[in-house]
Amino acid sequence: MRMIPIIRLACPVASDNASEQQGGRYGEGGDEEEEAADGDGEEYDSSEFDDDEIENLLDEKLPEELRESKQPKYEQRFKTVLEEKRLNHFEVLPEGWVQVTHNSGMPLFLHRKTRVCCASRPYFLGTGSARKHAVPLGAIPCLNYRRALEEESEVEQQKTDGAPPVAVCPMAGASALPAEAMDVEGKENNEGSTDSKTQPDGITALMPAAKIVTVNENTQKESITPEQLNTYCQKLFKFKVIRVLRFRSWNARRKFTKNRKHIKNIQRPTLPDGTKLIKFPILANAGEGSTNPRGRKEWIMNPNGKSFVCILHEYVQHALKTQPTYEFKELQNAATPYSATVSVNNLKYGTGYGTSKKQAKSEAARETLEILIPDVKDKITGNNKDQKSGTAKKAQSDLSVFDDIRIEDPRVTEFCNKTTEPSPNAILLTCLQRNYGSDVQISQEINRTANNKNEFTMTVGKHTAKVVCKNKREGKQLASQAILQILHPHIQTWGSLLRLYGNNSIKTFKEKKLEEQEITVLQSKAAVNQPNYAILDKLKSEMLKLCAKQESVLTMGTFVPPSDVDLPTSSGSNLNNVEL
Repeated sequence: MRMIPIIRLACPVASDNASEQQGGRYGEGGDEEEEAADGDGEEYDSSEFDDDEIENLLDEKLPEELRESKQPKYEQRFKTVLEEKRLNHFEVLPEGWVQVTHNSGMPLFLHRKTRVCCASRPYFLGTGSARKHAVPLGAIPCLNYRRALEEESEVEQQKTDGAPPVAVCPMAGASALPAEAMDVEGKENNEGSTDSKTQPDGITALMPAAKIVTVNENTQKESITPEQLNTYCQKLFKFKVIRVLRFRSWNARRKFTKNRKHIKNIQRPTLPDGTKLIKFPILANAGEGSTNPRGRKEWIMNPNGKSFVCILHEYVQHALKTQPTYEFKELQNAATPYSATVSVNNLKYGTGYGTSKKQAKSEAARETLEILIPDVKDKITGNNKDQKSGTAKKAQSDLSVFDDIRIEDPRVTEFCNKTTEPSPNAILLTCLQRNYGSDVQISQEINRTANNKNEFTMTVGKHTAKVVCKNKREGKQLASQAILQILHPHIQTWGSLLRLYGNNSIKTFKEKKLEEQEITVLQSKAAVNQPNYAILDKLKSEMLKLCAKQESVLTMGTFVPPSDVDLPTSSGSNLNNVEL
């Protein structure tokens, strides 16, 4: 906006006095004009502006920023919050907890110090029982909100059903009257009318209802018992009833435990849990189909600890009387460059792929087993498959079934076959190899007795055992059991021998090789100029195993016999080595 200059006109001087007065009045202004003239160097005149330009300046509008009203300096957004239905003023949040509103609209509770967040309202328990206390209704958001909605619906229902008269102010229709008239009316009403008694009732109807709630009443109303909470939760969750035994004294617990062990001991022993057996009939030859009086034979196989290739070969050899063949191919695939196809009786079955021929062969055997024996997929392959080696996972054997079987029990061989434990003859060979190497000679001889029975004789060192058997295979196992009993007179059950010489007593060559490969793989995980934490963790785990092994064989102390008891001078049996 430009400024318009103002033009001053000089007036003539009337007299000297007037000139002095004018000089006194305009002296200061004159000095200012002189300074302005000195500073600018020129004077302005109205002749420099055209009339049109002055008219345009007068008609010009205000700028846009001055014409429009100023906008408020804030941004507007919308937020979703939950409608509060009921508040329990007797319940306060514990120390350190605050309530915040999540972007979803639901309230959350945050513990500032630990940054722990929960969706339900926390409450202070104090010295109350954590299992038996009554839960506050506010701690269960869904139930609390549902009850609030039910209460609101009940109130609305009562309003619609009862329809009480609407309260009207009794003074609303009264007109302004003189004071004397009001006094007269008051006297008349006091004398013979009873309408004044209804006025306080009308005024009371307009007052809000006040309630006095005590702590006990609030606790009873705003708390829920365990039975009520269980009834509500049964609509959402599934519960089961378990049996819990609680004893009043240690002696009662001990008697119950001994009684339960006694009941377990009197029951007959069974195979370990999780044992799976594969049963299949053996096909008879063409010549003995009609002459076999016993019908078809049945072969029983335990797949525990066996690879799929081993299971397939054993099944095909006994059930189909043939051998499976494998056809390998090289593929143009970097991930699985090899494939293997199983053929039985010139018929192709399963095909497997892998990074090596061994892996492809194992996958092909698994596919073939799932075709020949459909139950393998659910009962063996799905649960016990080891993805890396393609073998069934070998669980820790439960040898408790052998703890009640004598060493010379004739059922030992059958139990060992069903549980994939070594046979008695294999146990005997392992025992001799550990104690004396391979220098011990075992002589076997079978003779026919007078009663047309077979007598099998086995000689190991200076020990000889004779057993009566049906055939040589059975006699070999029974004689091995007898020799083992002679070599270990201090052991009475077959389970103890399996713990000494069974599958779990020593690591197989394959297991040792796998452990060595694990350590070799860990060496490749080392970083530059940094410690190899993978090898350190492996070392830590091995040291913990060694520590546990050493603690398991710690001596309980030195036995000091009473003074009146004489101990033998030498042991009756050499426990460190068997005597041959």
